[in-house]
Amino acid sequence: MADLPPVPRDAEAPARWPFVGRTAQLDAVRAILDDGPYAGVVVAGPPGAGKSRLAAQAVSERASGTVVTVRGTTAAADLPFGAVAHLLPERFPPDGGANPLRRAAEALRPPDGGTPLLNVDDAHLLDFASAALVHHMVLHCQARLLATVRSGEPAPDPVVALWKDGLVRRIELEPLPVEETGRLLAQVLGGRVETVTLRRLWRVTQGNLLYLREMVIAGRVSGALDEIGGLWRWGGDLSLTPRLHDLVEARIGELDEDERETLEFATFGEPLGADVLARLTDAAAVERCEARQLITGFRDGRRLQVRPAHPLYGEVVRARATPERARDLFARLADAVEATGARRRDDALRVTVWRLDSGTARRPHPLITACRLAMSVFDITLAQRLGRAAVAAGGGPAAAVPLAYALFFDDRPEEAEQVLRRVMDGPAAETDRSGYAWIRALGLTWSVGDADAHRVAEEAASAVTDPAVRQDLLVASAFVHFFAGRPLDSDRQLAAARRLGAVRNPASAAEAAVVEGLRLAHGGKTVPARALADATLRDATRWRDDTPDVYWSLQCVRLLSFLFEGDLTAAEEVTGLTRRLMREEAPWRLGVAGFDGHLAQIRLLRGQAADAVRFSREGIANLGGYKAGFAGLCLGELAHASALLGDGATAESALADAVDRSLRTFVPIDFPATLARPWVHAAAGDLDAAVAAALAAADDAETHGLRGYRMFALHDVVRLGAAPLVAGRLTRLCPAVDGPLAPVLARHAVAAAAGDGPELDAVSRAFERMGLLLHAAEAAAQAAAAYGPARRPGVFAASRAWALAGRCQGARSPALRGLTPPRLTARQREIAGLAATGLSNREIADRLTLSPRTVANHLVGVYRRLGVGDRAALADLLPRI
Repeated sequence: MADLPPVPRDAEAPARWPFVGRTAQLDAVRAILDDGPYAGVVVAGPPGAGKSRLAAQAVSERASGTVVTVRGTTAAADLPFGAVAHLLPERFPPDGGANPLRRAAEALRPPDGGTPLLNVDDAHLLDFASAALVHHMVLHCQARLLATVRSGEPAPDPVVALWKDGLVRRIELEPLPVEETGRLLAQVLGGRVETVTLRRLWRVTQGNLLYLREMVIAGRVSGALDEIGGLWRWGGDLSLTPRLHDLVEARIGELDEDERETLEFATFGEPLGADVLARLTDAAAVERCEARQLITGFRDGRRLQVRPAHPLYGEVVRARATPERARDLFARLADAVEATGARRRDDALRVTVWRLDSGTARRPHPLITACRLAMSVFDITLAQRLGRAAVAAGGGPAAAVPLAYALFFDDRPEEAEQVLRRVMDGPAAETDRSGYAWIRALGLTWSVGDADAHRVAEEAASAVTDPAVRQDLLVASAFVHFFAGRPLDSDRQLAAARRLGAVRNPASAAEAAVVEGLRLAHGGKTVPARALADATLRDATRWRDDTPDVYWSLQCVRLLSFLFEGDLTAAEEVTGLTRRLMREEAPWRLGVAGFDGHLAQIRLLRGQAADAVRFSREGIANLGGYKAGFAGLCLGELAHASALLGDGATAESALADAVDRSLRTFVPIDFPATLARPWVHAAAGDLDAAVAAALAAADDAETHGLRGYRMFALHDVVRLGAAPLVAGRLTRLCPAVDGPLAPVLARHAVAAAAGDGPELDAVSRAFERMGLLLHAAEAAAQAAAAYGPARRPGVFAASRAWALAGRCQGARSPALRGLTPPRLTARQREIAGLAATGLSNREIADRLTLSPRTVANHLVGVYRRLGVGDRAALADLLPRI
C-alpha cells in the first residue's frame, strides 16, 4: 500500500497500521466474497497474526452492500445471542412460540431485502446461540460470511460446521514473514529499517503484528528505535511496554507451581535438552505446558530441545523472576547439564555462563575456555564478561590474552592494552609473551590501524628461543604486513616462518592460510586461493576457538576469488551466508559492516546501483566510530554508486569520509575507495581527471599486489572512453588472472580501442551472460557509436544499450549519457508485443481488426526504429524497453 502516508515521527504509533503484504490472502478473500464457490471465508491464525486487520481491509474495499458486524467476546460467551444483542430488537423474542433463529435472522436482514455480509471477529468466542444464528444465515438466508477464528482454540459446533461442511473456505494466516514485516515497518516509520534491527524485531515478535506494534511504541518512546544515517536502528536492549507485558501475561494465563517452574527452566536454559528438563521438573507439567503451547520442542541434530513457544513468553518470565530466583535456576541448570555429561561443544560455554550468573563460577580455567568459545562465534560482549571474570579469578596471561582479543575487536584498544600490560609486567613464559605479542599486533592492526604493528611481533620473535613460538610470531608479522599493503614484506616473513618447518600451531597455520589465500586471490590466482580456503575451513575445529577471525577472513578469500573471476552469483552466495551467520550467530557489527560493503560491491558490478547505495549505508551504520575498519570499503562503494546515479554531492562527501575514516592497515580491504575516485570525477564532468585517477588506481593496485583490482581499474579507463591507453596492458594482464572475466575485459579494451562494432556487440552479450549489466550496456553503446547511427546494427545496439541501462536502477556512466529511448507509437508497441509472442501478421490483423498489410507496414517501422530484423530479435529486446 505504497500510497499510505508515513506515521508522523513524533507519534508513538498510528491508531491503525497500514495494510502491507498479505496480497495473496486478501485476493483470495476478495474472490470468495465477490463470486466464489463458497458462501464465505473464515480466516484462522494465532493471536496477533493480523486476522482482524485482513478482514477489516477486505470489508473496507467493498463498494456496496450491507455489512453486519459481530464480535465474539468472553464476556458474552454465556449469554444466548449475547454477541448479536446489539443488533436485535429490545423485546426479542416477543413470544415463546416463535423460532428464535428465524426471528433473529429476520432482524439481521437488510431493510431492502438484500444479501448481508456477516463480518464476525473472533468467531470462536461466540455464544452457542449467536454461532447457530451465523450458521443459519449462511445456510438458509444466502448471507455471505467473513469471519476470524484463533487457531488452536475450540469453537462452537455451528462455527466449526461452516468449514467442515464445505459452506465456507478456511484460510490459515501465518505470522507476517520478515520481508513483509520490513515493508510494514518502513511505512509505519516513514523510512527504511536496518536489516539487523528488522531481524531482531522479527525474532522477538515472530511476525506477530500486535506484539510488533507494542515493541515499536516502546522503542519510539524510549528512544531506542531512532533514525541514524538514513536508517531506523534499535540501540540497546529490547524493552516491553506495560501493555505488551500484560498482553503476553494474559496469553500465558494462570500457571500452577510445576507449570511455572517448567516454563522458567525452558526460558532460562533456552534451548534446553528435553532430557535435562525431565530431570529438573515434573513430566506431567511439561505435557501441560506443551498442550497449552507455552513451550515447544524441536530437533537439533540427535538432541530434542525445548524452548518457550514464543520469545516474548521468555521475556515476561525473566521479568517475573527475582534475582535470587534467577540465580537458583541458573545453578540448578548448570548442575543438571553437568550431570548429563555436557557432551556438546557449546555445553561448556552455556554451563559456565550459568555458573557465572548464579555466582558459582570460581575457577579460572572454565571461564577462559568459555571466553574463547564466545569469541569463536563473535559474541564479543559475552566474551568480555567471561574474560574479565577469568582475570579476576586469577587466570593470568591465559585469561588476559582472550580478553584483550575481545576488547580489540570491540574497538576498545586502550582497555585491551591495559589488560595485557597488567598481567605481562612480571615474569612470563615464552608462550605467554608470544600470545601477548600476537594479540597486540593483531589488535593494533584491526582496531587502531597502526601500520607499524608488525614491529610488536618481529621484536618478540627476535627475543624467543623456541622455534615454534618464533614461527607463530613471524606468521603474525606476515599477516600485519599484508593488510598494511606491504605484500613483499609479508611474503618474506611467511617464507621465514616456513624455513623453520611446517607451521605446527593450528591457529598460526590458519592465519598463514589467510595471508597466502588473500595474496593468491588478489594476485589473480583465484582457483588455488579458493582451494586453500576450502581446505582450511574443513579443518576449522582445530583452530577456530583460538583464532575465530580466520573464519571470516577465509570467507573473504572465497568471495574475492569469485568476484575477480566474474562469478557474481557465487560471490553473492558467500556474502549472503556470512552476513546471515554474523547477524544470527555473531553480533559483531564491524564484521557485518564488512560484508555489507562487499554485497554493495557485488550489486554495483551487477549494475544495481540503488541496491549498492542501500547496502553501503547499512554497512556505514554499523561502522560505529570515526576511524574504523571497512570504512573505505563501505564509503567507497557509496561514493562509486552515488556517482553513477548522478548524486555528485553524496559521492564527493562519501569519498572524503572514506579517506578520513580508513585505517592504514586495511589497504586491500578498503581499496574500493581508490576505485571510486575516477567515477566521482566523472560525475563532476571531468573525464580527463577520471581517466588519470583510474590509471593511478591501477598503479596503486600493482604496488600493493592487488592484481584483481588493477584489472578493474584498467577496465574503468575503457569504460571512461580511453581504451587505447590500456588495451595493451589489459591484454598482457589477462593470462595472469584466472577465470572468464579477465579475457572479456581484455576483449572489450581491444574492441573499443579499434572501434570494432561486431566485437563490442559480442563483448556486450558476454557481459550480460555474466550478469554485469552496466558493463553490457556500456559496451552496447560503444558498439552503436562504432557502427554509426545510420546503420541498422547501430540502431539495434543503441536500443539494446538503452534497454540494458534501464535494468541498472538509474545508473548512468559517460558511455550511456547520450542514449535516448526508442520511440514507438502505441499501435507499434501493441503490434510489436503480439509479434514477439510468435503470432503471424494475419493472426495479429484478425485480433486487432486490421489488414495484414497494415500490420506488416507497422512491423517494418518497428524493425527500423529498434534495429532488429525478425521476431526472435524483437522478442529478446522488447521486454526491456
